[in-house]
Amino acid sequence: MNGDPETQYVLARRTLLDALEFLGVHRGSVILVGAQAIYLHTGESDVAVAPFTRDADLALDPRGLDPEPKIETILREHGYEPREHQIGVWRNPFSGGQVDFLVPEALSGAPGRRAAQLPTQGNRLARRTTGLEGVIVENERRMISAMEPGDTRRFEIRVAGPAALLAAKLFKIDERRVNERRLVDKDAIDVLRLLRAVPTETLRGGMERLRSDPLTRDVSDAAINQLQRLFGHPDGEGVAMAVRGLDPLEPADEIRASTPLLAKDLVAALKRSR
Repeated sequence: MNGDPETQYVLARRTLLDALEFLGVHRGSVILVGAQAIYLHTGESDVAVAPFTRDADLALDPRGLDPEPKIETILREHGYEPREHQIGVWRNPFSGGQVDFLVPEALSGAPGRRAAQLPTQGNRLARRTTGLEGVIVENERRMISAMEPGDTRRFEIRVAGPAALLAAKLFKIDERRVNERRLVDKDAIDVLRLLRAVPTETLRGGMERLRSDPLTRDVSDAAINQLQRLFGHPDGEGVAMAVRGLDPLEPADEIRASTPLLAKDLVAALKRSR
């Protein structure tokens, strides 16, 4: 596979469309999350790193999942295999495409370590993910199209909103802080993309929506605390990750100065709305 970031992003979009095509009746129960959803909200933005992702990340809302056909069976019929020791990660060794199926922790069934317990689809399909609850509450229907000439496929699906995506990224970074080897600087760059490209009032409105829903109230409050701790001051761990990820494309001093201001603007807007 070509290692060029933009080429990999095009291939990731193809992987997403492949998944949406064969999911069929289950498309109404999936929500696009992760980097591809973030780029739909931010576009190129003003971050020096081009949009880059290899995967298609899909959150499942188990409350509407049909019992048949089994998604695991569909995946295997299309050449996908589960990655060893990585619950919810399905890779096609022929195309190189990878689809990650995720379920918010609050909807993942009986407590467990990694696998979501889905009443209609079993416990080997998807990974339970803390902090993803917001995508169930804040999402919108959007048309997803191919990026390659000659591919005319288009699907209308739910795409997670920017506040829900911000919360999910903050949870992901915070969870991985206990093991620095699992930290990925790109996650901090995605947070910075959202803070720079999405108006503060839009993020505030999304967070307020999460605050008002019982499913996501605690997630929203925790995400704001994480934002302050990780990105709210120049020495925050999230700021340091963004500095590393953008070196040498953006001056470190500018990132350390501007990122906390963006985080503080959002926190202040939320305080004013209480």
